[in-house]
Amino acid sequence: MLPGALAYTWLGYAGREAAAGGAGLIQKGLTALALLAGLAFLPRLVGRLRQKPMLQVAGLKASLDAAEPLLVLDVRTAADFDGEQGHIRGALNLPLEQLPERLADLGEDPQRPIALVCRTDRRSAKAAALLGQRGFAQVQVVQGGMTAWLDHGWPVERNPTQPE
Repeated sequence: MLPGALAYTWLGYAGREAAAGGAGLIQKGLTALALLAGLAFLPRLVGRLRQKPMLQVAGLKASLDAAEPLLVLDVRTAADFDGEQGHIRGALNLPLEQLPERLADLGEDPQRPIALVCRTDRRSAKAAALLGQRGFAQVQVVQGGMTAWLDHGWPVERNPTQPE
């Protein structure tokens, strides 16, 4: 609230100076406009600063190979999970659309590390925001998702009717 209060206070000051015919009107007006423009971009900047860095697909593979206690949460639909791209062995499938209703499936520990996977990383980013709002602190989006996993040629599991 402080940046907004400062911007609007300065805007009021610049308006009062303009009405009184004070010197430096253009400079004060431009400063007020710059403060308001900065205020408009502030929420987006704060959102980016709060966003955790993405987990590289190689980091995910290393964690899985080391048998670290990591939950791989695939937020694609069930058809995509067992479809063409397949899924990472041991991954839990909770489609993004069902995630709010099925949070209990993630367990009781909000500190449990969770790696979010989808086809690329867009659905995973939405899921990360949702889980963050619900108190899950150790959530990371796997950059590139299953597409990046497959680009490395790493193994996947598929529905038995799908060829590997």
